[in-house]
Amino acid sequence: MLQRMRDNSQSWIAKVIVGVIVLVFALTGWESISRFTSSENKAAEVNDRVITRIELDQAVAQQHRQLQQQIQQMGNDMFDPSMIDEDLLRESVLDDLIDRAVLLDGADQANFHISERMIDQLILTTPDFQVEDQFNADRFDQVIRSMGISSRLAFRDLVREELKISQLRNALEATAFATPSERMQLARLEQQSRDFAVIELPYSREGMSVTDEEVSEYYAANEQQFMAPEQVVLESLTLSRSDFFDQVTVSDADVEDLYQREIGNLGEQRRAAHLLIETDSVDDEDAQARIAQARDRLDAGEDFAAVARDLSDDLGSANDGGNLGVVVRGSFDPAFEEALFALEEGEVSEPVRTSFGLHLIKLTGLQAPEVPSLESMRESLEEEIKAGLVERRFVEASRELSNLAYESADLQEPARALDLEIETHGPVSREGGEGLTANPRVMQAAFEEEVLQDELNSSLIELDDDTAVVVRVKEHQRPSLRPLDDIRDEVEDLLIYRKATEQAHERAEALVAQLRSGELDADAVAAQLDAEWARHEATRRTSNSVPSALLRNIFAMPAPAAEQPAYAQFAQTDGSRWIVVLNGVATPQNLAEEANDPEYRNFVAGQTGEQDFAALRQKLKEDADITRY
Repeated sequence: MLQRMRDNSQSWIAKVIVGVIVLVFALTGWESISRFTSSENKAAEVNDRVITRIELDQAVAQQHRQLQQQIQQMGNDMFDPSMIDEDLLRESVLDDLIDRAVLLDGADQANFHISERMIDQLILTTPDFQVEDQFNADRFDQVIRSMGISSRLAFRDLVREELKISQLRNALEATAFATPSERMQLARLEQQSRDFAVIELPYSREGMSVTDEEVSEYYAANEQQFMAPEQVVLESLTLSRSDFFDQVTVSDADVEDLYQREIGNLGEQRRAAHLLIETDSVDDEDAQARIAQARDRLDAGEDFAAVARDLSDDLGSANDGGNLGVVVRGSFDPAFEEALFALEEGEVSEPVRTSFGLHLIKLTGLQAPEVPSLESMRESLEEEIKAGLVERRFVEASRELSNLAYESADLQEPARALDLEIETHGPVSREGGEGLTANPRVMQAAFEEEVLQDELNSSLIELDDDTAVVVRVKEHQRPSLRPLDDIRDEVEDLLIYRKATEQAHERAEALVAQLRSGELDADAVAAQLDAEWARHEATRRTSNSVPSALLRNIFAMPAPAAEQPAYAQFAQTDGSRWIVVLNGVATPQNLAEEANDPEYRNFVAGQTGEQDFAALRQKLKEDADITRY
C-alpha cells in the first residue's frame, strides 16, 4: 500500500505540468473559444463564459477518436461508431466543458493569478517543445499548429487557464488534513481481507426466440432508438498552398538581390551565458545581496557555470550553467544586449538590471561571420523567394475563391474560374466523418443556417496556414425513422440478448435465495451449473487475481453474521452473472504505526482534498448561471 501511496503523492506542480500537457495534446482548437459568440453558435453559457458549438464538436470528435483507440488497443479492430450513443456522449462532453468553465470562474473569484514568467518556464521545460534537450521555437510552433492552435498567444491562454484550475485545486488539496481516527479507520478498511468463493452463471441464447409481434411492439415503443441521424452530402473546393509552387518562377536577378541582402545582414555571432536574480518576488536589497554573493564567488575564481547552477533563478538555463547559446541583436532586453555587446570574450559584466531582475552576463564565445558563396545558398534563396511568391498567389486565390463563392449559386463557377475540382463527401452527420469532414470547422460551417437551410455556399474556411476550403450542402437528409425491415435482425438480436440476460438474472436470484434458505448447498449449485467454485482466501482490495468489478461488489457486501456465510449475485459486463459466497471478513487492529506514517497521512489528506475540491466544483456549479442551447 505504501508503494501505491508513493505513486499517488506527487508534488502539485508535477500534477499541473502533466495535466496541462495531457489536456493540450488531447484536445484541439481551444483558441476558438472566443471566436463565436452569437447564440446560434453557442452550445452553453456559464455566467459570462461561452462554450461554442465548434468547441463542443471538437471535444466530441476527440472523444470518438480516443474511444476507438482504446478499443483497438484491447484487440478489437471491428469498432463500429454507430454503437456509441451520440446524445449521451455529447451530453457528457458538454458537462465536462461546463465543469471546466465553472472552475475557471471560481479561480477568477478567488483572485488567482498566473505570471507570464510561470508560463514561460512551463513552455521552456516541456519536452515536446525541445530539440536536443533545448527549447526550440520552430518545434514549438510546429507542435501547437498540429494541435489546431493558430498562435502562441492562444496556447498561452490555454496554459494560463489550466494553471488557474490547478491553483484552485491545490488550494484545497494542499491544506486538507485527516484526523487520527479517520486515518485509523481508513487503514483498517485498506488492510481488510475477505474469504469468498465465486461461481459463474453464463447467459445463454440457446432456445431463445422472439415473435414478429414482440419485434414490432418494441420498435414502435422505442422509435427514438432507431432514428437515422441528420446527415448531409457535401461538395467542396479546396485551395492548397502547395498547388501553386509549380505556377511561379524565380529569376537569377531576384536570387542575386536576396543574396546581397542576406550577406549584408550577417553580423558577429556572440555566445553568452547569464546568471539571473529575480526582483519581482524578493526585496531589492536581498536581490542586491545575492548578486553580490555571486560576483564574489566569481572573483574568487569559481566557474561561472557552477555559480549559475547554484544561484540563478532562470530555471530554463541554470541547469546548463546559464548557457543562452548564440545571441543576436533585438532578441533580448536593450540593457542586457548593451552590456553583452560591450564585453570581451570570457569577460563577465557588472550587475545589469532588466525587467526580469539583476543579471551577470558572460561572453562565452565570439565568432566572425563566414560569408557563404552564392552557389551554396542558391537553393535556399530560390525556395525563400518562391515561398513569398506562392504566399501572394495563395492569398490572391483565397480572396478570389471567397468572393466567387459568395456571388455564385453553387460551386461550378468558382471551380471553373480557379481550375479546381469539386469533391463530394458523405453522407455525414454533425459529428463528422473522415478526411475533410473530420474537421470540426468544416462541419460547423456545413450545418450553419445559410448553408444548410438557404443552400448557399459557405464562407472561406481556413483549415490551417496552407489550406482553405469552401463547402456547400448538395443533399440534406433529415432525421428519419429507419424502416423496421432494414433493422429487423438488429432488433431481434437486442430482444434475444435482453431475454437471455433477464433469464440469467432470474436464475441467479433463485439460486441465491435457495442458498440463503438452506434448500441448496454450494455443491448442489455447482452441480446444477456444471461448474466449479473458485475459492479465494485472505483477498485484499488491491488483489489482481479477481476482476475489479467483482471485487468492488464483494467488498461492498455486509460482513457475514453469526459465522454464517453471506450470499449475493452480481452482473458481468456480457450479461452473465457471478454468484458469491462470502465466508469471512478479517480486519487488522494493530495499525497505529502505519496510520501515523507521514506518507500515509499525506495520502489520506490528499484523498480528503480531492473530496473537498469535488464539493467546491459542485457548489460552483449550483451557484452558476448555466444556459444550454
